[in-house]
Order: sequence, then C-alpha cells, then structure tokens
Amino acid sequence: MSASRPWATYASRTAIALASAALAFSANVQAQDADAESEASAEDNVIIVSAQKRDQNILDVPAAISAVGQDVLQAAQVDRFTELTAISPSLTITTSGNRNQNPIFLRGIGTFSFSTAAEPAVLVMIDDVPLLLPGQALSNFADVARIEVLRGPQGTLFGKSASAGVISIVSQAPANQLTGFVEASLTDDEEFRVQGVISGPVDENGGFRISSFYNNFNGFLRNTLTGNKLGQEESWGLRGRFDYEIGRAQLQLTADYSEFFDNGGDNTYRQVTRTRPDGTPANRQLDLTGITPGPTNRNLRINDEAVNDSKQLLLSSRFSLDLDFATLTSITSYQSWKYEAQNDQDLQPVRDSFQDTFYDTRTVTQELRLTSPTDGAFDYILGVYIADGDTDRSFLRIAPNTPPLRQNWDSNASVRNYAAFAQLGYDLSPKTLVSLGARLNYEKIDVFFQDNRTAIPGIFRGSDSDTAFTGKLSLQHFFDSGIMAFASVATGYKGQAYDISSGFNQRRADNPIRSESSVAYEVGLKGQALDGKAQFQLVGFWVDYDDFQAQGINNELIVPQFELVNVGKLRTRGVELETSIRPTDGLTVFASGAYVDAQIKEFAGANCYFGQTVAQGCVRNPTTGLFSQDLAGKQLNNSPDFKFNVGLIYEKPIFGDVELVLNGNYTWQSGVNFDIGNNPRTKQPAYGLANASIGLQGDDKNWQVSLFVNNLFDQDYVTQIIDDTSTRVDPFILLQQIPRNANRFFGIRARFGF
Repeated sequence: MSASRPWATYASRTAIALASAALAFSANVQAQDADAESEASAEDNVIIVSAQKRDQNILDVPAAISAVGQDVLQAAQVDRFTELTAISPSLTITTSGNRNQNPIFLRGIGTFSFSTAAEPAVLVMIDDVPLLLPGQALSNFADVARIEVLRGPQGTLFGKSASAGVISIVSQAPANQLTGFVEASLTDDEEFRVQGVISGPVDENGGFRISSFYNNFNGFLRNTLTGNKLGQEESWGLRGRFDYEIGRAQLQLTADYSEFFDNGGDNTYRQVTRTRPDGTPANRQLDLTGITPGPTNRNLRINDEAVNDSKQLLLSSRFSLDLDFATLTSITSYQSWKYEAQNDQDLQPVRDSFQDTFYDTRTVTQELRLTSPTDGAFDYILGVYIADGDTDRSFLRIAPNTPPLRQNWDSNASVRNYAAFAQLGYDLSPKTLVSLGARLNYEKIDVFFQDNRTAIPGIFRGSDSDTAFTGKLSLQHFFDSGIMAFASVATGYKGQAYDISSGFNQRRADNPIRSESSVAYEVGLKGQALDGKAQFQLVGFWVDYDDFQAQGINNELIVPQFELVNVGKLRTRGVELETSIRPTDGLTVFASGAYVDAQIKEFAGANCYFGQTVAQGCVRNPTTGLFSQDLAGKQLNNSPDFKFNVGLIYEKPIFGDVELVLNGNYTWQSGVNFDIGNNPRTKQPAYGLANASIGLQGDDKNWQVSLFVNNLFDQDYVTQIIDDTSTRVDPFILLQQIPRNANRFFGIRARFGF
C-alpha cells in the first residue's frame, strides 16, 4: 500500500456520512437524545454509572471512578480517544507510529510492548465488550453518551486485562421519540468533520438508533522532500443499535463498522548534534535540508511516507431476562480488526530502513451473569466469561545497508480465557455495607512464529496455560450528612505472554513472560454539598505491582536484544480529587486533580542510556562484561507527579429564544521523563493547555452554532521523546512525537436537529 492513497475516495465516504445525516437534518441536540432515566438523572444532578455491572449512582460506588458526559467532552474539545488525557488527570497515553504500540497509563501503570501477544494493563470496553488489543481503541468518538474511567486493578469484575484500570465507553441509547441531528465542523488548519444521527421508536416496545461520522484532516507536518503534508487523516464509520422489550425480556443488538487512514506517526528531529566535544564534525551523514531540529520542528525529509490503515467491525448482542429474584444477562460479541502500519525507520530520503506490519485480529466473547436487586440486605452478581482471540501478524523490515536489521516473519498468537466471578454485598446496618468479590481465571496461550529470512523458514511453536485467583473486599458507610466513606483492598493479575517480535526463537517459545500481580489499597470520601449543587470524590490509593511486564533489553544474552521482560516491583500511590458544582442556573464548573507517585521499587539489570557514567549508576558486570543500571527508586516513565484540569459550561438567555453558550477547559501537568531508564535527555517540562468555545443555541436546544479554539496559548508539547543516539556512532540525536493539538487552531461548529 502506498502512502499516497487516492483521496478521491473521500467523495463516496462523504456521501455515506451525509446520507445518514440528511435523515436527521434537524435534531433536538441533547434533551431528546437521552432516555427518560438519563433526563431524570440530569435534573437531580445524579450521575448513573455501570462500573460494577449494574446501574448505580456514582456517589454510591466504593471505587475510584470518573464519569464524563457528552457536555464535558464538548467543553474540553475531546473528539478522539487520545484526547481523554485532558479530562482524566490520572490518565496518560504515549503515542508512536504504530497504533497498537500506543500504551495507555492509569496512575503511572501501563504496558508498552512490541509483542503482538502482550495484553494491555488498561482494559478498554465499548458497551460492555472488551477490546483485545489497545490499537482498537484509538479512534474517533461519535455518538457517545459517557465515558467511565475506573482506576486501579479491576480484575474481579473485568478480568486479567484490567490490572491498572478500565476505560468504558457507553454509547447513546435509542430515543423514545423520533429525533435526529446533523453536526459539522471546519477548522482553519483544514479539518472537516460531520456526523449525523436518527433515532426513535419502532413501536411501544422498542426503538432504533443509526449514527455515522466522517472526518477529513489535511495534516500538520511537512515532508521537505516531496512537499506533502503528513498527519493527513480520513476516517468514517456507521453504527446501528436496536433495542426491544418483550414481556420480561430485553434485547439489544449493535453493529459498528469504521475505517481509519492516516499518513502520520513519524518522528521529527528534536536535537541533532553536529559537532563532537573535540570540535570535529558529527552526524554529517544526515540530510537535514529544510529541517531545523528543535522542540517546534514540524518538518521531515523522508522517501517512504507513513501508512496507518485500520478497518474494524464490532457486533454485539445483549439479552436480559427479569426472573423476579434476579436478572439474567447474556452479552455476546464478535470483533474483527485489520490494521496495516508502514513507516520510514531511518527518517532519511534513502531507503535504508523501511518496515511494514499487518495485524488481523478476531475475537469472540461471551459473558453470562445473574444480578440480584439491591433493595434487600443481601445482593449479588454471579457470572462466567469466555473469550477466544486470535491475532495474525506479518512483519517486514527492509534494511539494505544494515543487514542485521532485516526482518521478515509471520506469526499467530491465540488466547483462550475462561473465568467465573462473583460479587456479594451485605448490609451490616442500614448505613454500613460490605462487599466481597472473587474471580477464578484460566487461560491458555499458543504461539506460532515463522522466520522467512532463509530458504528454509525457521518455525517455532509454544503453548502454555495459567490459573489465577483475584479478589476484592470493600467496606462503605453513609453518614447522616450525605457523605459516603469507603475502604477497599483488591488483588490484580495480568496474564503471562509470549514476546512475539523480531528475534523470536524457540527459547522465547519455551519461556513465556511471567504474569504480573498487584495488591491495591484505597480509601475515599464521596458526597454532595451546597444543597446538592456540588458533588465530590476524594480518593487515596496505594498499589504494589510484582513481576511487572515491560519492554526492555535482555542483557543476559550473548548479543543483547529488545525483549519483553519482567522488570521487578513497582509502587504507585497518591491522591485524586474530582468535583463539580452548579452555583447558579446555567453554570456548571468541573475540576479534577491528581498527585501520583509512581516509582520503581526493584529493577536491577536495566540497560544504561547512551553516555551514562559510573557516577550516574551505569556499572559493568565483571562476569558478563555488560553494563547495566539499577532503577530502584526511580520514577516511572510518562507519569506526571501532578496533573489537574478545570472547566466550565455556561448557558444564559440573551434575547428571545436564543441562549449564549460558553465552554472552557484548562489542563496542566508537571514534567515527565519518557524513558523508563530515566535518560535526562528525554525529559519534558511542565505545560498547560487551554481550549474554549463561544456560541449561540436555541432555548429548546434544537440548534447550536459556536466558534472554538484548541490550545489557546499555542503551547508546544510532545507525546514522546526518543534518544536515538544508541544506534549511532556520534552523539546526540533526539526524536519526538508531536501531536496535532500542539498547534493552536480555530474552528466553527454547527448542529441542527428536530
């Protein structure tokens, strides 16, 4: 596939988006999109979440959880998954040229790996369906009702891929009357977005919802060799949902298909040292024509422009039956994800290193659970879960001038997961509740790897299994003042994995990476104040991780190489605060903040960064002759100590049926180091980002037109810094990943409906 994909395909895909949008040319923008329960909740300032697999008031849940609705997403200008970091202070995401290697971190904990088979530490779910690979989650948001972020190990109810937390995306339900809308936006840096929805009843027992979106962005980086813009994006999707009720039974069917293409993800030069300390020339082999290395560098010079091409299908059914004493729920899903990534590894206008990889993932899941009512002294959730996932991956790296870097392999990773779980609750008194949860998990993993670099391919196979038990105990008490206090202890688990990446051999096939485990302690206060106008959550946490899985270098080999390894012990602890207040009609102020101390407790034998001295901790092993460092006491990578956001939503009648609408959001975070080895050259200082919008809308919310700005103060920042010096003879070369939001841009958005 070529990076110069014909953009003429925009025409047909625009037609798809506009066709469904035209069905809904005028919509009741917010009020009529929600069902009756959501409307009542909004009026009472109550946020309903499904964090414990049942609908509950967020202030009654004894866990650290955030719930962000469509109004807050719009106020913070959050349109993509990666932009969630603006409104969730414990969340960070590190980006790269491969969407499946963009790790998601909660409280400093996440999983970065080149391996196809390593599961994420943060589970992403869409309407109760877990996604197998992290790259499946990095898409645009469309027709989202709310996003729930559950922090800390969630293994009891959500399984082995939730050792650091869960991000749950909940879509909008069908409306109880015919409604729809079309929304379009245009920015000064040439992005065009459109989405449309039509929804309504089919009869008194059920309804439907059809939504679509289309996005076209012209890019923000420039290739000085070709003159092309990079970071161009084209994406579109179509989603349908059908809900129906027959007597005591409820059925929900969902189909979701999307495609995403971009030619971004390339690094730019942040620093290139052209002179050695002795004054002699350095790095003169690099062609930097038209490039000025630095934190603001937006130019590249490459002959192979990147390709990121993703196609995803998600089908799910949810069947519920009211049995009087409990509700029986069955959730079945099928997901397919095909993804190709191409990029220029050498960042030069010659084909010295180019790679192409393709993923083909298929997953089937089935969950069956029995959920009791909560109106008695005793309640329960009992369930079983089965998942069957397969990922085929091919990888080709062409490196004509550096033969050791050449790669050509095919692989298959399969995982079969079987689990049984239970959560029991008991009222010790009318105001004191205790709950106990447990999960038994069995997993079987298989690997097939074929090295195609020789006339007779090298074939390696492996198979293993593991059984684990996780649990959670929580105690909560409701005070007369309306404040709820809770304390909990929970264990977490992330399954063993094969390191399926370049260099795979029978040694790796016979020795999967050990599973990691964790123990989490939480205490918290939740409640309302100011006669219900304000609500807050204050949580303190302490989590210990053992045998943490991370990408590193295996220095025990004759020729050290990148491998997935168990790095030892980690600890993350801190305090999180979330609050919102409605001081007057029409004004909502929301804020959240976190202090997170994410620290390595044991990690001996870590690789040294380039130029690290003995005084800086890089020591030589007298037996092997290899150099390494001990990272005990160092902070985890890409984990800010402090982070907060504050925002507002303001609506005020100004004349007739017209209202003024003001939205704003500001996010600030302290500095981070992107390298787990604590390389001083990969540090990013603290920065803050501000987004704002101003507009007009009808008092019945049937239309809205607004002007918006992202990154109001034009703050430069990056989402990754890589020290590339270790692969070169001369110091120093730093690369960086610059996001589109590191540029200030303005736009206009219009939404109309009936």
